Amino acid sequence: MKVTVYTTPGCMSCRTLMRKLDKEQVSYDVMNLELHPELTEQFRELGMTQAPIVLTSDEYSFSGFRPAKVDELIRRVKRDRK
Repeated sequence: MKVTVYTTPGCMSCRTLMRKLDKEQVSYDVMNLELHPELTEQFRELGMTQAPIVLTSDEYSFSGFRPAKVDELIRRVKRDRK
């Protein structure tokens, strides 16, 4: 499963999320939303207004640092590895 984390500069929640994913050995791509303003508008239209924004190839998504959602993401990735 491919995981993409959309971040903004100086985002402490983004860094916290990525540290947790690193600790759990979940690989992910990082996209800086400051470099892609068109994505920011698309996410706003979807109601995702807080960084980090996480999207996966199996359509799991959330915005903001939400521990329960992060744990679910980790479970999904580990299940996908099997």
